[in-house]
Amino acid sequence: MKTLSFLVFFLIASGTMAAPPEAKPATAVCKAELKEWSAQKTETLTIDQLFDRMHALVACADEAHHHRHSEKKTFAYLNEFYRVHTELANRTFDFITRHDLKTQFQEEENGAGGQTASKATDNN
Repeated sequence: MKTLSFLVFFLIASGTMAAPPEAKPATAVCKAELKEWSAQKTETLTIDQLFDRMHALVACADEAHHHRHSEKKTFAYLNEFYRVHTELANRTFDFITRHDLKTQFQEEENGAGGQTASKATDNN
């Protein structure tokens, strides 16, 4: 499970790094999107939509925090982010299970001498 958490974090981080810088979101837009998104089911979203939504929610939380809006509003954005993130994590786990990749994933991540595949690649 620790390895799966790492994979999900890696997916989020790589998606975040690949995203182009965007203009700061308007408070009214953030508020409206949060209200709309909180009422929607995440199961119908594509992977790209999940990433886009997570980026938007982090940007909105950051704006709310920097503009000294209430902590309650910042946490509302972050709570919705985690709900969307959970959908991505569940789908990732389901994909690994469905394609019988758990063993391969564990072998590659646990590598020789406890070194992960990503660390082994960095050393080459």
